[in-house]
Amino acid sequence: MSLLGKMLGFGRNAHYDKGIRLFDQGLYEEAVTEFDLARHAKSGRVDSLTERLSAFYTAESYAHLGHASLKQEQWGRAETCFARALAVHPHYADLHFYYALAIRAGGRYEEARDAMQKALDINPRFAKARFYAGLIAYELGEREDGLKALTNALELEPGFRTETFSSALELHESEDFDAALRAFEQVSLTEVDDILFHYKLADDMYRRGMYPEAIGEYLKALDLNPNYADIRNHLGITYSACGRSAEAIAEFRSALRINPRFVDAMVNLALCLRDTGALSEAASLFARVLELEPDNVIARANEANESALASRRAA
Repeated sequence: MSLLGKMLGFGRNAHYDKGIRLFDQGLYEEAVTEFDLARHAKSGRVDSLTERLSAFYTAESYAHLGHASLKQEQWGRAETCFARALAVHPHYADLHFYYALAIRAGGRYEEARDAMQKALDINPRFAKARFYAGLIAYELGEREDGLKALTNALELEPGFRTETFSSALELHESEDFDAALRAFEQVSLTEVDDILFHYKLADDMYRRGMYPEAIGEYLKALDLNPNYADIRNHLGITYSACGRSAEAIAEFRSALRINPRFVDAMVNLALCLRDTGALSEAASLFARVLELEPDNVIARANEANESALASRRAA
């Protein structure tokens, strides 16, 4: 079951519960329908947490559909799906990145650059976003700025430093810019994609409850490059699902060292700390989450629970 489903449980709303089951089966279009029904019940009685959770999973469903559309080269559909996900998750760097890829594939380079910059504003150490920002600038004829961004990406992700990149630089120096662009484009199809392969395979194993196998795949990805905050966050979630709290906490902390504004990792660390009795640090983290993302579902639920407990103590 998905992380939020495990944390907050079923029984909130029949449509919401069905949507979660469909989501965990990978039936995202059907899940969106159920989450929409959960948010707009005919009775009009929908509690705010169910509404927010349904919106969250609606966005996650659209993100999955967007990824599938990218693989099928359905650029317009991918753009629509990621735009709908971003309507709920505007602070997720990955969503801006993939939205930018869909727009770029459709030939709208200026818009793609703006979307890619939003990903970098959220996570300045997002190597692949930095690399593609350079590609887009290069495509727009801003070759020196593009080359600077491409080179900066190598500092964040050594996997980009390949013979193909060196060849692209030589082509650039010889002013064969079209060939240089094609070579730079090939650079992204390197070890970085091996990392993503292990990452996505691990995610799939996690969804099917194959936690030890998922841990192995996450570790393979991190062996190739240890500086992926998303992978460390997901590894932490999987450790937590296995009851290995100390290892989970270590991974969430590592994710936050890489990206100090990574809200998901912050929430997950706070939940683990709370469950292991480190209440003061957990409370501080939840407060920080609400500074960065005031409508965060889990942080708001924790705040409501703490307020209720304080009221009962006072009574």
